Amino acid sequence: MSRLGTVVRFEFVRAVKKPAFWIGTLALPVVIVVVSLLVGIGQSAGTDSVTSSTSATKTPFRYVDDSGLVSRSVAAKWGGSPSSDPAADRAAVRSGTLDAFIEFPASPSTTPIRVEATDRGLFGNGGYSSLAERVLEQSVAAQVDDPETVHLLRTPPDTDLTTYADGKVAPGWLSIVPPFLYVAAFFGIVILLATRMVTVVVEEKENRISEMILTTVTAGDLIRGKVIAMLLVGFVQVGVFVVPGLIGLLAALPLVASRLGGLVVDPWRMLVGALLLVGGVLLASALFVAVGAAVPSIKDASALQSVAIFSLIIPLYAAFFVMTTPSSPIAGFFTYFPTFTPITAMVRNAVGSLSVTESVVSIVEVFVVAALLLWFAEYLFRHSVAQYGSKVTLRQIASWRRRTRS
Repeated sequence: MSRLGTVVRFEFVRAVKKPAFWIGTLALPVVIVVVSLLVGIGQSAGTDSVTSSTSATKTPFRYVDDSGLVSRSVAAKWGGSPSSDPAADRAAVRSGTLDAFIEFPASPSTTPIRVEATDRGLFGNGGYSSLAERVLEQSVAAQVDDPETVHLLRTPPDTDLTTYADGKVAPGWLSIVPPFLYVAAFFGIVILLATRMVTVVVEEKENRISEMILTTVTAGDLIRGKVIAMLLVGFVQVGVFVVPGLIGLLAALPLVASRLGGLVVDPWRMLVGALLLVGGVLLASALFVAVGAAVPSIKDASALQSVAIFSLIIPLYAAFFVMTTPSSPIAGFFTYFPTFTPITAMVRNAVGSLSVTESVVSIVEVFVVAALLLWFAEYLFRHSVAQYGSKVTLRQIASWRRRTRS
């Protein structure tokens, strides 16, 4: 145990004491905050600009009303007057002497309103459509005497939905937020650990000092120590992101809770998500270590590393399908395929479609597969530690097995 602790301490201290580690760890959150502030300020200004450019404004226009719904007084208020010569008005629009010509069809509910207008730019042209819609809307509303009817025509009513499950009020959309955080955490940890886990194994072989190290530390202790140290380093990096993220989430939740329903924390789903996250991270770490143990250099590891990452995160592309059709055979395959299990099971757990039996099976599976992969990574490293010039092949693994049996 002391040797394992020595490896963990050495690898962890060596990683965190480098200035480049902290620069890289702290730079991304700072960049995200700065960019978010700039985008927020720009979006606010841009939204105001777009809204003003696409909203209806008083504009000189001529119109033809085949529907009989347009009120002359309403049209005049917006700058419109009936057309006595549609062809001439269309020509005036093309020449730029008239801002717009609007043709209201006999049945506006089935036929679009035709608008010909002078160009105001990509965003400003939306104001013409808003103008035509507003004239027709207000003309129809002027013919209705009941204010409530007018209000309903202009603004659809809100609905207050309450659903029940097992005699109790079912949780709202915010109930999926706490367990769904595990999915985001797993994705972030995988991205952060991928290169680090592969590199920390390959560098011993690439520097050709493995034999000297293994005279005092076993291959198992060396690999396990590196995995534990890199997990601790990853948790430090994740903590830098999580703390500001949780603060922002706590600040934003009250703003959306009134619309999406109260925040509900299900202890069972949180426990299942936590176990799946831990098992999934161990599985991913073991997979990356196996990749590092199978290649002689960092350059050779890049292709296999990409495959390993993709095999872990591909369920994100099918997340919506899994959430909406959890009983389908494809969802079942994604749930129990070893490298797909962590994300798929966490997604289904978040939306409440993972049964107790499926939860237990998924948790056991990820931990068992993680243990097997870690054993396999140790096996590869122990037998290929002196193999500097080539990758490990299946034929070599088979020869190692035969040699062991004999």
